[in-house]
Amino acid sequence: MSEFYAQSVSREDMRQIAYLVRKKFGYLDVWKIPVDLLLDQMCEAFPELSYEIVSDDEWDDTTAHADTDIFEHTIRIRESIYNRACDGKGRDRMTIAHEMAHYILICVTGVKLYSRGNRKVEAYNDPEWQAKCLAAELLIPYYKLKALKRKPSVDYIINLCGVSSEAAEYQLQYVEEVMSIDCL
Repeated sequence: MSEFYAQSVSREDMRQIAYLVRKKFGYLDVWKIPVDLLLDQMCEAFPELSYEIVSDDEWDDTTAHADTDIFEHTIRIRESIYNRACDGKGRDRMTIAHEMAHYILICVTGVKLYSRGNRKVEAYNDPEWQAKCLAAELLIPYYKLKALKRKPSVDYIINLCGVSSEAAEYQLQYVEEVMSIDCL
């Protein structure tokens, strides 16, 4: 659980942000974003941003696979995670997208963070939920799913977007709300 809570951001806002990021970097018509290339493009677009690939032997956090330092404008990624993401492993691609989402939300769009204290935090105020949501919207674009003639299956999304089954299921539950047609 984060020691912070964030300014409210809705799922619809996340969809708009994801759409704008895809548009800015030329991925509107692309299903499977190359997250390593997007990370490089973000560093070019936002010169204060950098990323570091840290060898697994030097990685000091046993639970995290990557992290974002919003004060230093640095994303750190375990080497094994980065390599697997470059090889197309869905969970690792999502890990990198999640860290980029933290940066986009806080440092680019200006979502404010506050000390959590004892406050109960709703999902839309949770920085981790926000990053998970934006990462899902980036890698599994709602506007492209909604444009399909049929509701896609989880396997179809896994293959099309290069994500894990967990990510595909997570995102599809929000598309089901607006699609009332048969599965592929």
